[in-house]
Amino acid sequence: MMAEPIPEMTFLTEQEVEFITGAKIASLQISILAKNGINHIVDRNGKPRLTWYQLNNPVRYVAANDGPDFSKI
Repeated sequence: MMAEPIPEMTFLTEQEVEFITGAKIASLQISILAKNGINHIVDRNGKPRLTWYQLNNPVRYVAANDGPDFSKI
């Protein structure tokens, strides 16, 4: 007996990725996902693959100059 998949760990379908990104072309989908900090992998067919967890938990990048300025100390 197989266990039920964990919803947040299931992969989005190609149609869902197309809907989320608003793009039909895989290279544009990849660009949009990357621009929005959404982790994904690219399969050997060149299409982005991601889980619902990755979509709902984008990476927050912090620029190197966003920290405190210690040069005045």
